[in-house]
Amino acid sequence: MKYAVLGDIHANLEALTAVLEKCQELAVDAYLCIGDIVGYNANPRECLEIIRHLNCEVVTKGNHDEQASSEMELVGFNPQAARAIEWTRNQLTEEQRIWMAGLPYRQTIGARVTLVHATLDMPHMWGYVFDKYSAEVCLGYQFTQICFFGHTHVPLAFEKYGTVNGGGYDEIRLQSNHKYLVNVGSIGQPRDGDPRAAFVSYVPDDRLIQLHRVEYDVGAAQRKIVAAGLPERLAQRLGVGR
Repeated sequence: MKYAVLGDIHANLEALTAVLEKCQELAVDAYLCIGDIVGYNANPRECLEIIRHLNCEVVTKGNHDEQASSEMELVGFNPQAARAIEWTRNQLTEEQRIWMAGLPYRQTIGARVTLVHATLDMPHMWGYVFDKYSAEVCLGYQFTQICFFGHTHVPLAFEKYGTVNGGGYDEIRLQSNHKYLVNVGSIGQPRDGDPRAAFVSYVPDDRLIQLHRVEYDVGAAQRKIVAAGLPERLAQRLGVGR
């Protein structure tokens, strides 16, 4: 069994399409998603329907998914993100909003894997894991060997075996009695200086997690953002991966 773990898609249809084509090349059997399907980019309806029809084993709720599926006051968002959420609310159907509102904040698959968008201690508060200190707090609430998460748009992995160590990664060979907290990066708005879409594959039998980067038509995604009247800054950052 080979899984693809997708996250922080953020309504970027060009990036999601390219990633799914790569998944076909990799002979992926099943999909997991750590949330933030919508927000920032210009194809929320289309990306949401793709994820729904992928029949993902698990989809957890991201903060943009939560806000776009509600009428809550937009607190804690920068002006560009808030404008994109307001726009996204008007693009989605009522059925789509109900579906997103019903997503869990975290979900466990069997005894080995947990998915969450942000942190395990308070997943609904949308905290960030950037370093080994915040990772250690999260790992204290992790009762499976692996937790896939996102939210920062930066692919980092933290390993706990007594102490916690972490950093960037290309692949991880899982070891018994170790815990792993793995940020899968962002498909739709990378922020680690690499504008290519990011996702991971996970093969339980091989005890292997791999990070993949995929080229996509950034220019097309940028033009759609501008044409939709969304903040131009959202288009600019796609080109630099920040």
